[in-house]
Amino acid sequence: MKHLTLFFVMALAALSSSSQAGQVYKWLDEDGNTQFSQFPPDVEQQAEPLDVKTQKSMNAAQSKEQLESMRQQLLESSVERNTDNEQDKLEQEKAERMAQNCVKAKQQLRDLESNGRLYRALEDGGRHWFDEQERAQAITAAKEQVKGFCTK
Repeated sequence: MKHLTLFFVMALAALSSSSQAGQVYKWLDEDGNTQFSQFPPDVEQQAEPLDVKTQKSMNAAQSKEQLESMRQQLLESSVERNTDNEQDKLEQEKAERMAQNCVKAKQQLRDLESNGRLYRALEDGGRHWFDEQERAQAITAAKEQVKGFCTK
């Protein structure tokens, strides 16, 4: 916990522009807890002054350049997230279509296998009744559709 407090104070001091000219003191209080302050403690307590290294402040041009760089990075990461979301959405829609097609293909296969007589409607309104060979071919094609839609 003491190291965490020290790290927090040091990080805060490094980021604070007002701490560049200030002094930070470290001491133990009556309960044995480590304390940090910009003001020295009472005379009877032993304080250790800390040497806080800070960065020099940037001029306006450097600040503007860094801000623009950060904005560009933010924009690029936003575009990447949106692209990833669109790709995920398309993949999810494809998976849903495949699941729907799987259900339809299985139902069609059940219908073909359970019905003894099958026909195809003709353009003139008539019916073409399947013989056993055509029925077997239709069942084979339906099994291929089930295999294609349901195994992925």
